[in-house]
Amino acid sequence: MSDDRGSLRNVSWHDLCPWLIIFRTFALAISFPLLLLATAGALLTPVGWRCSELLFVRGDVRNDAALLQFVEYNRRWPGARDGNSETVPYGVTFPYPIDKVFFPVAGDSTAVFQRLVQPFQQLFNLQWTLAKFAYFLLGGLWTLLVWAFFGGAITRVAAMHLGREEREGLVGAVKYAAHKLGAYFAAPLYPLLGVVLIAVPMFFLGLLMRLDFGVVVAGVLWLLVLLGGFLMALLLTGLLFGWPLMWGTISSEGSDAFDALSRSYAYTYQRPLHYLFYALLAVTFGAVGWLVVYLFSEAVIHLCYWGVSWGTGHERLAELLIAAEGSRDIDGMLGAGIFLLQLFNGLVRAIAAGFAFSFFWCLATAIYLLLRRDVDQTELDEVFVEDEQEPFGLPPLKPDKAGVPGVAEPSASSDSDNEDIVLEDPPATKRNDSDERGA
Repeated sequence: MSDDRGSLRNVSWHDLCPWLIIFRTFALAISFPLLLLATAGALLTPVGWRCSELLFVRGDVRNDAALLQFVEYNRRWPGARDGNSETVPYGVTFPYPIDKVFFPVAGDSTAVFQRLVQPFQQLFNLQWTLAKFAYFLLGGLWTLLVWAFFGGAITRVAAMHLGREEREGLVGAVKYAAHKLGAYFAAPLYPLLGVVLIAVPMFFLGLLMRLDFGVVVAGVLWLLVLLGGFLMALLLTGLLFGWPLMWGTISSEGSDAFDALSRSYAYTYQRPLHYLFYALLAVTFGAVGWLVVYLFSEAVIHLCYWGVSWGTGHERLAELLIAAEGSRDIDGMLGAGIFLLQLFNGLVRAIAAGFAFSFFWCLATAIYLLLRRDVDQTELDEVFVEDEQEPFGLPPLKPDKAGVPGVAEPSASSDSDNEDIVLEDPPATKRNDSDERGA
């Protein structure tokens, strides 16, 4: 009896488990072009916050302890250590404390999400005055502008790599982000504009509520106010979870802000469980990836200190490290040397912090491509490419008097390069015509 049982020869894991592209984001995020873009964006972000601090955080505002906590967080350079952190005599000591690993100052992908959302989230705080509101508004718009450009370039590279499996150069990605800068910047602002429009009638109702009679009017109209609150909550919920997908939309589709807005809301609300699964997978993988990069960067600094410790001695190195952590100010040659030590150590940590941003945008792009595949049944490799044309094409065909198709002669509107080209009928066609005349 013959054995007709088949054997499994090949499994297409790409089609069976498309979410495996999430695990390709780590290698992409640590590439030099993306690290360069992300580190530049991370270094520019505190600049706007410091300007906003100079404009709006002054006088009595500085006495607000809750606000100062945000000010200190927003003005901090990427990779800078917390001033309240304990000084480690010789850099990193392994095993490193678990709370320092998973909650470092630079932040992992989830901390990046919080850093980008926090300015706009604070706009809805009931306790802020107009100056405090303006501080978060200006800082938030600056953060959005910075990452509209750098995040757009990163997601463009990620979309080409994860989707089409093609390499997008740094120059090409920067040009694409600059061309689409308005769309990247405006897409998250449209829902906020809708919230403002809904809140305008509430503002006038609030002015009326300064009077006792106005409170009665508000009570009568409160059902309408609750309806407006429901619409605002709907807009803000979709924005909270959908805004990272907007960058992926513009980078993958070459579309505008309205398309990015509609797709992000549609994918968020139509496939919430899929989105949740991809997000949990990305957060878990992001924490592991960040752990590797963070410990590696600290190991670099630690090994440098270990190498020079054989020459400086224990006491001298401990003195230099304490000074480098800012425990005391030193002038002169020693102060200049300490400054350079801090500068280059901070650069290493800034690159690690830049990796967190690069990793975040790569993960966001991967999640967008997966949700697009789930909702629109669009293949992952369908990514917009500017001026994509076939390098070679067939010339048009035109039948002659005998009905035999031949190559059409170029028209007068054709390019000047082709004006001198005269196309004749194929030899086979000529033979057929002569045979017919002879017959």
